[in-house]
Amino acid sequence: MRLGRSFALLWAGQSVSLAGDQLTRLALPLVAVLVLHATPGQVAGLAAAGQLPSLIVALPAGVWVARFGLRRTMLAADIVRCAAILSVPVFGAANYRQLLAVAVVVGIATVPFQIAYQSVVPALVPAELVPAANRRLALSESAARLLGPAAAGLLVGAVGAVRTLYIHSASYLISVVTLAAIHADSPTGRTDTGGMARQVIAGWRYVLATPPLRALMWASALFNAGFAGYEALLAIFAIRTLHLAPGILGLTLSAAGVAIPLGVALSRTAERRTGRGPTLLLAAALSAAGPFLVATATPDTAAWLLAAASFISGIGGGCWAVTALTTRQLLSHPDMRVQTTAIHRFVSLGVLAPAAWAAGLTADTAGPRWAILTFAALGALCLLPLLHIPRHSWSPSHSTGYLTQ
Repeated sequence: MRLGRSFALLWAGQSVSLAGDQLTRLALPLVAVLVLHATPGQVAGLAAAGQLPSLIVALPAGVWVARFGLRRTMLAADIVRCAAILSVPVFGAANYRQLLAVAVVVGIATVPFQIAYQSVVPALVPAELVPAANRRLALSESAARLLGPAAAGLLVGAVGAVRTLYIHSASYLISVVTLAAIHADSPTGRTDTGGMARQVIAGWRYVLATPPLRALMWASALFNAGFAGYEALLAIFAIRTLHLAPGILGLTLSAAGVAIPLGVALSRTAERRTGRGPTLLLAAALSAAGPFLVATATPDTAAWLLAAASFISGIGGGCWAVTALTTRQLLSHPDMRVQTTAIHRFVSLGVLAPAAWAAGLTADTAGPRWAILTFAALGALCLLPLLHIPRHSWSPSHSTGYLTQ
């Protein structure tokens, strides 16, 4: 199956860049710990600083991307991220504020990059090849997540946390080269030059008036809220209540690393046999099932139940990721695709921090087991928005009438 030169360049560059992202995910906190002797609160603050821009700039970033162009946005974001990461090994890790600034700059640049990245595939390949293209990108992301932490650990051990950042900055440069080689800028389809507030409101009106896109947005938000609460409590529940050793806990969670690419691969078969809507329902059900298994675990059954939960949720998560992304890309009118992506990210990622905080309060009140069960139930509610959408509504041809001016 030929997806064309432009997609091949995108795939190659992003495969390298995704691997580089895994290096910094480990190396930057280790610079804080090993070089600057940061406190646990400071390390957590570093992670929060990288995530906060997703909530603050996602909506205006959608307008910026639509005006600036997809490829140009990705190029500019990669150059900014490369410079920010490179500043640490070049100028040295002087203090915690420097690392905090780097995390914020990288986080801000990542928001428009991801909006453009999740919107660009339909501009590079024919509509019938969009699912295949997204599967390739998803498999690269899964491979990076599976192999990246181990590679990052080896590199940090061999050359140190600071020097490891040279490699990540080089991965951004490779992405810049491949994006620059895509000769024509990928169009956004948007020619509206109205004010930012007007365009953001138009995007919200469009998503809320398009039943399948609205269902995907709320389903993602509900599942992410439930899973964020579950993940926030998993370590303390596994170690203090189930008495699992940290090493065993890590092994059980690694089952997801094998399952996610399997779910990506199975999404094609499921969609062909049952259709896009039923595939989304199946993926959501599998993803939501894992936390329920964990909530029923005892010290005697903990290891295999946690491994089974990770594997089942991993298959569902891999299938959901590629099917939901493809569905959103194909159902969105080209004029509104970028805004749809920005709004989806704003809602689905904006729930993560509040959900984790609420999970902690729930665990303090009712105990970690009941808190995990509560947030498992919250995640399972993601099925409800999907169940209300007629099967024929998942067809791209059915969605074109929803464009809101």
